[in-house]
Amino acid sequence: MKNFVIGTAGHIDHGKTELVKALTGTDTDRLKEEKERGISIELGFAELALAPGVTAGVVDVPGHEHFVKNMLAGATGFDLVLLVVAADDGVMPQTVEHLAIVDLLGVRDGVVAVTKADLVDEDMLALVKEDVAAALDGTALEGAEMVVTSSRTGQGLDELRRALLAASQRVRERESEGPFRLPVDRVFTLKGIGTVVTGTLWEGNVADGEEGVIQPYGRKVRVRNVQVHGKEVERALAGQRVAMNLPGISKEEIARGDVVASPGFLQPTLMADAVLHLLENAPRSLKNRARVRFHHGTREVMARVVLLGGREELRPGESCHVQLRLEKTGLLRYGDRFILRSYSPVTTIGGGRIIDAHPRKHRHQNRDILASLQTRERGKPGDLVLLSVEEKGLPMSFPELLQRSELKEAPLREALEGLLKEERLTELPGDNGPLYIAPELLQELHERMARLTEELHAANPLKAGVEKEALRQRLGRGVEAEVFESLLKDAVRAGRLEAEAGRVRIKGRGRTLSAQEASLKEDLLKGIREGGFSPPLFKELMERLGVERNKLRDLLSILLEEGEIEQVNPEYFLAAGRLAEAEERIRSFLGERGRLGVADVREMLGASRKYAIPLLEYFDRRKVTRREGDFRVPFKGGP
Repeated sequence: MKNFVIGTAGHIDHGKTELVKALTGTDTDRLKEEKERGISIELGFAELALAPGVTAGVVDVPGHEHFVKNMLAGATGFDLVLLVVAADDGVMPQTVEHLAIVDLLGVRDGVVAVTKADLVDEDMLALVKEDVAAALDGTALEGAEMVVTSSRTGQGLDELRRALLAASQRVRERESEGPFRLPVDRVFTLKGIGTVVTGTLWEGNVADGEEGVIQPYGRKVRVRNVQVHGKEVERALAGQRVAMNLPGISKEEIARGDVVASPGFLQPTLMADAVLHLLENAPRSLKNRARVRFHHGTREVMARVVLLGGREELRPGESCHVQLRLEKTGLLRYGDRFILRSYSPVTTIGGGRIIDAHPRKHRHQNRDILASLQTRERGKPGDLVLLSVEEKGLPMSFPELLQRSELKEAPLREALEGLLKEERLTELPGDNGPLYIAPELLQELHERMARLTEELHAANPLKAGVEKEALRQRLGRGVEAEVFESLLKDAVRAGRLEAEAGRVRIKGRGRTLSAQEASLKEDLLKGIREGGFSPPLFKELMERLGVERNKLRDLLSILLEEGEIEQVNPEYFLAAGRLAEAEERIRSFLGERGRLGVADVREMLGASRKYAIPLLEYFDRRKVTRREGDFRVPFKGGP
């Protein structure tokens, strides 16, 4: 079954609502004020069956200039437009404005209904048709089928249905795979059910019981009672008019302009890069940093328009790249359409397409960004992937690329496959799946890692290498542990670096000791060996050898790594083998007597109290002994 939405457009009192009622049997004017004033104020909705398996949702929009804001809330979901022009009135201001809006929103097909034909003669009808054709010239609806109708007499209604059916065959199916997005255009409550929201499902699919998130606030919800045209469905698909119950949410917690979407799908943003077209009939040029009304989906927010590339103004009929800086968060994606209206007086001045929903902040004068913006505007999946990797400057996972490029899964996988085959991307193994990076960028990172390792090693020549964490931090704040490990393993594989025991070094490079440092190291080892169980402690070694603290720590680390000494605590070091000797004597003593005290250790090892206590604490930690009061007993588990 094909799912699509037909939206009305046209001037006030040109018979849009009457025509929808004649076609569908539904009166879309539901408010008391609408009935009293005889005009549409809010969006109206109806179902139109055109043929077996072809049913459209109809969105009837208000035509009054004061309610264009409401019209925009519905127009962003149109697949087809039904442009309505009254035969007794012809093309009027809101006809032109609505036509410009649907053009800017990318609606590329539709049908024109000339209504109220029963009120005019043939000559007037011919003039109106010429007037309409002239208005359509140069728009997406140029050459659209025009049907003369009368809602009162039924004239042309069957012909109009056939024209809409023919146009529907040209409508491209929306993407129903993947996460869903529903801009909310109406919120109400039903007794016994609770809060219900409606909207056109822009993409994806949703079923009863699935989780959703109300954006931009991040409130998690559970979707219930999914309906399409008043009938419960197992699963709603993109392009359908959908109603869903959100239990546990009050009517005051959600409003038109909010979005219900799959968890983790959309991230709120306060900036977007875009291509903006200023209408030829815009009242004036658009100045850099002008404040405007930004309409996207069913949401309106105030925004500043930064003209990029150093432009100071955009003249009517011109287009350029801009950065939109929103005063309230929006839920935007690559390719989304938007409309701009002037702050005051309020009138539609232009619109365009989002090409980056989460950009960096650009300077107005910066011309260097124009090339990347042009790449984004072209929208080729492979180019978007490469641009994402280039901007990140690091290997990226599939989920990262999915979010940053804003591509769908299928085209992203296809693009990756092609880029890997062409060797424009390299795949690195990662803990949570493959990572992707451009070969030249990978080479630059290898060189940078080697250079940083050289610099850090030169600053600490006594160390066997650079600590991994120190190198990761120097490489950049955004380098996560998984990405760093993947880069390091590849640098080792490429022969640029070596990694061992948590340290990194240039391949073939170990620590470098001067003749003086080598002599100090030998003196240090000699002093510890000759001291038996009572060697000089750390501070005493500093004074005896005349070595500053950090260098002494480095020399001790070297001896530890070489297996020449053993550490009791940070201040106390013994020659290799001494701890095993002490443990053997203590175990033997305990086997004979069952317990031992500090005095026993002093006598047994010939070490004073200041050595005996740290030794006993060491064997407590090793679970050789356990303290009971002033004595030690054999450790046998338990507390």
